Amino acid sequence: MASDTELWRGTDYGWWLAADTSGAVGASLIAFAVPLMMLATTGSSAAATTTESICVVVQTVLGLAGGVIQDRYDRRTLMLIWGASGVVLSAVAAAAVMLFGNAPKTSGHGVNGANAPAFGGPYAHVLPIALLCIVVLFSVRDGLLENTSNAMLRGVVPDEQLPHAMALNDARDSTVTLVGGPLGGLLMTVGHAVPFLTSAVLSVLGMVSAWRIRRYWKRATVSDSGRPGNVDTGSEVGAVSDADDADDSAPRWRDALDGMIWLLRDRFQRHLIIAAAMVTGASNAFLLLTALDISQGGSQLISAGFINAASAVGMLLGALMASQLVNRVPGGVLVGVMFVLLAVGFTGAALVPSMVGKAIFVACSVLALPAGNAVLGGLSNTLVGKDKLGRVGAGSMVLQYGAYGVAVALAGWGMQTIGYGPTCLILAAVLVAAAAYALTMRSLVTLPTPDRWAEHIQRWGIAQF
Repeated sequence: MASDTELWRGTDYGWWLAADTSGAVGASLIAFAVPLMMLATTGSSAAATTTESICVVVQTVLGLAGGVIQDRYDRRTLMLIWGASGVVLSAVAAAAVMLFGNAPKTSGHGVNGANAPAFGGPYAHVLPIALLCIVVLFSVRDGLLENTSNAMLRGVVPDEQLPHAMALNDARDSTVTLVGGPLGGLLMTVGHAVPFLTSAVLSVLGMVSAWRIRRYWKRATVSDSGRPGNVDTGSEVGAVSDADDADDSAPRWRDALDGMIWLLRDRFQRHLIIAAAMVTGASNAFLLLTALDISQGGSQLISAGFINAASAVGMLLGALMASQLVNRVPGGVLVGVMFVLLAVGFTGAALVPSMVGKAIFVACSVLALPAGNAVLGGLSNTLVGKDKLGRVGAGSMVLQYGAYGVAVALAGWGMQTIGYGPTCLILAAVLVAAAAYALTMRSLVTLPTPDRWAEHIQRWGIAQF
């Protein structure tokens, strides 16, 4: 297994992680603040979840074009554009909240009289429309550029270090989730615009970190002599051009569907993406509904992020063990345990009435998620060429985010009609079905450790792209 020293000193992974983390924290703050603001200004949980669904649809539709962009153009430049657009949109959102949502922080003006965001003033009714427009623009940005850092990772980190790097990423994601909800609630108690202002600052930090990335893969082009040549021959960038791993021709717009077609054409990938989409949609809809239910129930804003924080604790604990488990335990075992724990944990969370009980079940449900993600992410990256990672990531995003958008829209409607409890039971049943479906895949549950993946891929005829 590659050592930590090789990963941190031998590559620019540290700068990549700093840039990606800045964007992740900023996105977490906005994702926490917007639904609660929509809930407070409209009084409707359906309106809050519908806003989320609209954003997911926009991001999903544009994601296919984003995949081509990420495979066609320099990914570091795209990360800089991502950061700059985040600064602008976050600043505009903060200005809109200060202009249209200015109100004294007094209790009783939130949802159901709770200590939720209180908005007043003559233009308060404009705020939901303004927020919707701004978050749609965020979704346009996300659809086109959000997956750039993920597509870039394999060009920063050698293939043999990918499982370790992805385990570290899961630990980072867990930490972001852990602090994102409570931090978002704390910032909103300081001022409704503060989460957006913080996001703008984080976007600046992300730009600086992305600019410092020097050693990364860049697409090779064909020089006048007919031999593959580097897109950027400057020694400052130190780009790695891998002509054997990539097609020299840049992708065209008509190639936008290639990644999704590959995911759906191969039997292994098709079954896996269906199970993953079910898990993504149901689990995230469950967490969002729980945060909205806490907010509607009269709890503090900081408490609304409690369930997300609980899941992050479980993820963080799992991530601490993931890098060791991936290289010692067969991948099929880790992935199977991941699906089973998710099904059992969220079912328990749906059945237990107390919030503490729900938090414990959710934390336990995601313990195996970092190891499972490291296995599936590492395997997927070995099956896909560096020049196609953007399109495959976009195809995966379309399918999983599409499932999430549908799940959130239906869950919001269900919460309005049949209530929070029954809706969460339905979502838990979807997770049980996903686990059962995944466990029927022999090519998945028999997946060995990474050193034997090549043999397994050949034995089961798993397609490469």
